[in-house]
Amino acid sequence: MSVNENGNIASPESGASLVPTNPVAVGALTGVHGPIGQPVAAGGNDVLKGGMDRSGLMHALRRRWLLASTTGLLLSAAVAAGLYWLFPPTNSASTQFQVASNPMTLLDRTAVQTTTDYDIFKGTQIAYLKSPFVLNAALRNERYNIAKLPFFDDADDKVEYLQDELLVSFPNNGEILEVTLSGPYPEQELKDIVEAVCASYYDEVLFRDRTSRARPLQILQGSLKDLKEIVYDKMTEYQTLAEEAGSSAVYQGGFDPETKLMLSEVMGLLNRRSKIEEEIGEATMQFKVFEAQINDPTYQEQLAQQQMSMDPMISQMQQMVMYYQMQIRSEAALVKRGTSARIRQLEKQVQELQQEIAMAQQQMLAQIAGERSNDPNPLLKTQTMSYTIMRQMKQAELAQIDQEFEKLKQDLYAKAKNNTDLMLRLAEIEQLREVEQGIATKIQNLTVESEAPARITAVSADPAQRPIANTFNNRNQLQRYAISGLGGLTALVLTCLAIGYAEFSKRRLNGPDQVDEGLGIRVIGTLPRLGGKSGSHSVFAQLSESIDSVRTALMHESTKKKRQLVLVTSPETAEGRTTVASQLAASLARAGRRTLLIDGDMRRPALHSLFNQPLEDGLCEVLRTEAEVTDVIRPTQAEGLWLMTAGYCDSDAVRALATDQVQPIFDKLRADYDFIIIDGAPVIGVADSLLFGQHCDGAILSVLRDQSSVTRIHQSVEMLRGVGVRLIGAVVNGVSSKADRRVTHLQQVTPKRQQPKLEMVEN
Repeated sequence: MSVNENGNIASPESGASLVPTNPVAVGALTGVHGPIGQPVAAGGNDVLKGGMDRSGLMHALRRRWLLASTTGLLLSAAVAAGLYWLFPPTNSASTQFQVASNPMTLLDRTAVQTTTDYDIFKGTQIAYLKSPFVLNAALRNERYNIAKLPFFDDADDKVEYLQDELLVSFPNNGEILEVTLSGPYPEQELKDIVEAVCASYYDEVLFRDRTSRARPLQILQGSLKDLKEIVYDKMTEYQTLAEEAGSSAVYQGGFDPETKLMLSEVMGLLNRRSKIEEEIGEATMQFKVFEAQINDPTYQEQLAQQQMSMDPMISQMQQMVMYYQMQIRSEAALVKRGTSARIRQLEKQVQELQQEIAMAQQQMLAQIAGERSNDPNPLLKTQTMSYTIMRQMKQAELAQIDQEFEKLKQDLYAKAKNNTDLMLRLAEIEQLREVEQGIATKIQNLTVESEAPARITAVSADPAQRPIANTFNNRNQLQRYAISGLGGLTALVLTCLAIGYAEFSKRRLNGPDQVDEGLGIRVIGTLPRLGGKSGSHSVFAQLSESIDSVRTALMHESTKKKRQLVLVTSPETAEGRTTVASQLAASLARAGRRTLLIDGDMRRPALHSLFNQPLEDGLCEVLRTEAEVTDVIRPTQAEGLWLMTAGYCDSDAVRALATDQVQPIFDKLRADYDFIIIDGAPVIGVADSLLFGQHCDGAILSVLRDQSSVTRIHQSVEMLRGVGVRLIGAVVNGVSSKADRRVTHLQQVTPKRQQPKLEMVEN
């Protein structure tokens, strides 16, 4: 067995059964689907200029699977490791507050707060925790001294940076207010910041709230003290008048029935007056408490914050800031070191928006302050109007009572001038004492309520009731694994796509469909791929059957048109043309046709090695008129097959190929042989095949799957057609196929003439 330089082997045992060692393809005939050489859309995609589709990608990766998988896995591992390093472990610190859904009370347990009120209350607490006055207080807190921590090294505005990084929420919409801070910073640093913010929230919000709750008690205590002084003064005055009158009848109650009735009416009027004055006093106290709460700076700041949060312009700018910051983080994740122009542009836009937000907030605060100075608070104005109307009505009732009282007083003066004044004074004193008792009762109730548990309490706190933060390390481990894995997978996919696209751009041949349907070139046959066991019977059988299909197509063509002299060529080298030519010639010889095989690749001949023949005295010698054509033709081991080698090629032989002396040589050979097969040179690169083709009846183009370029195939067909060469069709090598069992079984059957015979023995 010998091997030629094009990678083809011959099996001397089988005579003319020649096998290509290159991956060669299939054995099936396909029809003609378009003018020969005219490219058409294969599967809806132009094979010459069309974009990469799924099928093209799969074929490209099939050819470069080892490079794609190796490079992809290496890049995937590098990207995954880089992402794992770029995303450092994240620590976090958090603390929780218990926020009761209803206000805590010891006396009145009937009041229940609605869901809407509770949602507003929760939103207010979140706004307080992230408000500038709480965060500024935290930064000024000398106990924690967080302003000098490395956490704020890259922050232009520490308050805004802390607002962005601090997460305040009610998990699962429950009653737990959670304050969390996460980042690639030491646990103790995050713990100090969270505790400083919560301590400022406790001092600036919760403590002030308790102080405001104690103000009504202080007002009532002051009113009670003033009332006691008035009662004391009136009692002293009463005793002085009683001593001057020298009467004790008032204390004994010795009056006649009419006087007693009048005194009873007087007491009724005084009781009515006392009740009205008590209502006026209570309304006055509530109005003063409401006025004090409205004028509280904390309430005014809260009102201003709520109005600013409802402003659509500020909300839109804040959303834009958050959107740009998310883009900055995304861009920063892609930049390993330093910054990019995109990040600097986004940071500039964020700064401009933050400046606009700050200016808008200052304008709104000034506007709110101006509105309060020009026009009183609407709630306070309404409450003042209600209080004024109520007071006027009660004053009218008091005026009426005073008129009735004055009439009774005049009547009593007429009956007992001395005792009436004392009784009136005593009735007034009793009425003041009842008012005093009512105020004392309210003070006692408020004192009890002041001991009620706070509505907001820290879940974990130190003895001074300051919140304590809990720390957690490496909380983003799962996210780091996920990001690394996703990045590695993306790198693997992109690498495979890049290698696939690079391979696809070479436009290598994927299969017979691209030649037949894509380029419009008739595929007259395919040759199978040789596996690892290249010498197995199944491969030889399938190869022989496939080449016989090509022979059948050629012989059928010969019945319609003259196809005696056939050129076998290829677009470029190493595309199986020597295999096709030698196998086709051997198949024609097996079919009983006198066949001559000519090695037309004069520059790189191979057939002499394939058939174990000497190179000299071949075609080149005939072209140089150094030998007769009949003298250089040699028989082969295959019956009916003769060979003409290329001979020693030089410039004279190449020039002679372009002269008129070639035609008489082929005319003589036509008379002696049924078929003449020329194993030509590649079409692209040298002109030998184009010169041979002008003397031939047709040409067969040999192409190799996964090796031949579709554009080169199209170019070679155009070159052949340009010089008038008729293209019979193409043979596709290297197509994977499974051998038919009927073919392989036929090759394994022992011929009848070779079967052992039994001798007859005579008795």
